[in-house]
Amino acid sequence: MFSSKIVLFSLACIIICALAVYAISLQMKLKAAAKESLEKDEVERLLAQKNLDKRNNTIIADIRFIAQSLITEQCELTEAVLRIHHLADALDTDIMLQEQFSTIHQHFLSCKDMAIKDAYKALSKKQRFQQDQQRFRLEEANNDAVLAEAQLIIKYSFDNLKNLH
Repeated sequence: MFSSKIVLFSLACIIICALAVYAISLQMKLKAAAKESLEKDEVERLLAQKNLDKRNNTIIADIRFIAQSLITEQCELTEAVLRIHHLADALDTDIMLQEQFSTIHQHFLSCKDMAIKDAYKALSKKQRFQQDQQRFRLEEANNDAVLAEAQLIIKYSFDNLKNLH
């Protein structure tokens, strides 16, 4: 009877040890899987950030190119303002709300609803003339300030862009 208790106790100890070893191996696999998942997430986050930075750098280069084209009179003022504002909004909707770009923003607000392309062609001659006159008055009034702000845009650092978190 005493020997059967020892056998049962020994068997119980062996089973408990085997389960403990199995539990430890499962825990190690779980930690390894969690670590792998974190590493994969970090690689994906870094790739996404790299792609975002590439996109942002392309947009910044385009904004600077349009500003330079405006300064060298290769682009009309209103067209440049519309393009710069839309591109800047693609980066950060607050960029053009800064005081240093207030004339560009105000010019954009005044022109953003004007007819372009097919909508412009669909206007009557009188409506086109009126729109053109309004645009010419705006361009004349804002020309110097917009050109000065275009110079600022070329030098602007765009440091306030958000990173992925």
